[in-house]
Amino acid sequence: MREAVVRLHEFERIPLSRLREMRVNLSHSELSHFVEVVNAIHGRRHRVFSIEYSPRRREHYLRAHGSIGFAYYVRRNERITFQVLPKPFRADPDDRRSIQFFLHLLNLAKGMRLERGHLNAIGDEYSKSGNIDELFKSMYVLLLAKALGEGLYLEYGEIEESSRVIRGRILVSRMARRPPWETELPVRYSLMLENNPLNRILKGALSVVVSTAKWKPTKRLGGVLIGAFQGVDFPYPGDGARVNFNHLNERFRTVFNLAETILSAFTGLGTGDRIFPGIFISMDELFEALIYQTIRSALGRDAEVRFEESLPHIIRNARDYEIKKRAVFMMGNPLPDITIRTGKGACVVEVKYRDLYVRVNNEGRRVRKLVRNSSELYQAYAYAKLFGGGVLLIYPRLEGRYNYWLPDFFAPGEGDVLRFFDGTKLGIFGYEISRIGDGVSIDGSGVYLDDELRERLRGFLLNFCGEL
Repeated sequence: MREAVVRLHEFERIPLSRLREMRVNLSHSELSHFVEVVNAIHGRRHRVFSIEYSPRRREHYLRAHGSIGFAYYVRRNERITFQVLPKPFRADPDDRRSIQFFLHLLNLAKGMRLERGHLNAIGDEYSKSGNIDELFKSMYVLLLAKALGEGLYLEYGEIEESSRVIRGRILVSRMARRPPWETELPVRYSLMLENNPLNRILKGALSVVVSTAKWKPTKRLGGVLIGAFQGVDFPYPGDGARVNFNHLNERFRTVFNLAETILSAFTGLGTGDRIFPGIFISMDELFEALIYQTIRSALGRDAEVRFEESLPHIIRNARDYEIKKRAVFMMGNPLPDITIRTGKGACVVEVKYRDLYVRVNNEGRRVRKLVRNSSELYQAYAYAKLFGGGVLLIYPRLEGRYNYWLPDFFAPGEGDVLRFFDGTKLGIFGYEISRIGDGVSIDGSGVYLDDELRERLRGFLLNFCGEL
């Protein structure tokens, strides 16, 4: 099978004419269908891909947005892999530092608790091939090996069989149908079984990984782990819905979630030409986890920090009016990313993983912005009024390269606190990602700041949230 790989970095776009030069001969309708399917599955909050048209260049473009991952388009004897790669460190000659940034955020946000050495090994292996689909397979076998450290999960189940030894209950209803010369009795008894829905899902995903992995360490470790599932069947229909977590199998929750993702990633959609939706991880969600854990680390017990706290409806008596009209204003109440309550006040934090160097439509030039669009300001103001207090907008920042005109969140100046027309506090800052590894460290359990950064950020947040 001929293979082609289309690699884009987050927020990058590629003209369709370039795709044809790469021997990716998808028509506009085929590519549009691919984008539609991937967005339908993975675009819950934001689109993964879009197709744009430039009147000035008279050219269609495939654009990647803020999700990292892969998907396949398979037809006849050809497989086309579309990969979107992280590139926060945009001036680096390779992706090594960017992929490590992505891996550490993923480890933090998803609670994987993989060791730094494992993440570094995955990053090194990725740098040799550049195949991001292999990265997720490697993470799966590492997580599974860690969870299996205490053995397979055994679950109570019932066995029905004919036996000469009475075990459990005799099935009287079957006795009438039993031939008189039969010496075995129909019985039903309970037993701790390894062939349960959880283990079947884990085995199914592991078999996919072992059969498709290109990285030798992944295939080697996966081959060893598959031996632990010898008494386990492959997944039955509906197994995923039958899995219930308790204190005995909680250690498998994270790897189970990844297993289900892998199984769906390699399930083809459509007839003839098939689209495999792959895996995409929203950088928005990972960046939100980084900001949340950073604020918690800075404030400690000095404040109550919550993630996505539901606020009152923005319209008074909205529910009564919705019932009357049999229609709704919005799906659910407002959910700011982070809320902070101190002993003296409160504030809201909205996190935006956006590039603020924006192209002006049809003019061929780009401008620096302080917010991506005006709706972000309107949203921030509404959240501030609903919650009470000021509001912070935080974007990623890289000194000299990316959103660098925003003030550094870790080093705010005296004039960096703004106010809306009615005096409500507003702060727009950039989270300087070059500080990760230099004053900011991340592991699977949280974010840790050195003493100087922690005290500086703590003082700023308590002051910003504590006074109107």
